[in-house]
Amino acid sequence: MNPAMPKVSESHARLKRKEILEAARRVCMQKSIFEVSMRDIVIETGMSQGGVYKYFSNIDEVFGALLNEESLNDEVKEEVHALFAGGDEPLQKLEKILMYIGGYMQRSLLDKGPVYYSLMDLYSRDKERYEKVQGIVKDVSNLQYLHEKFCSFLEEKIRDEAFKPVIPREDIILFIETYMSGMVNQVSIGNRPKQELSSEIQQKVRILFVTLNHVLVN
Repeated sequence: MNPAMPKVSESHARLKRKEILEAARRVCMQKSIFEVSMRDIVIETGMSQGGVYKYFSNIDEVFGALLNEESLNDEVKEEVHALFAGGDEPLQKLEKILMYIGGYMQRSLLDKGPVYYSLMDLYSRDKERYEKVQGIVKDVSNLQYLHEKFCSFLEEKIRDEAFKPVIPREDIILFIETYMSGMVNQVSIGNRPKQELSSEIQQKVRILFVTLNHVLVN
């Protein structure tokens, strides 16, 4: 019987960590990410302070674990590879890639809320704090992978002159990042129907594609 005990303990620990992270996500949906504290999370879990601190010693450990829920998975890699390997014209491929990124953000927002994006915003503003969480966070998230692949695609097509942008590539990338970030912040989830939210996100991605079409093709 003894050899089985550690497995029970590990399973119990996983369940407790999951419970704490779910509570943390709820708190992050209720108030500004910049104001969330360990005390808020302890209260939301209904556990004792020691019960929470047993698994997470500070707020950045909690946030790091939430960020890791978006770590790169094989399914995304395979789907992205298939997109880039297709024989579509560059502009058609650009549209498909943007729609895929929009679809991924849509699923992420509807399933988990904007917590991941809020956390990325938090750490991008505070480099010292990001250093604390760097050792916890896995190397690449799904969204970072998509961003890197998209940037590589743009570079390649600009170099091959398939795209002839009217502004520098760096400005295009910055514009896309700013637009996507703004899109996440502007989409209010609340109690709205999923279909309504999906339509809003799709519309915003379509506007981005039309804009890029004007910028990249002259």
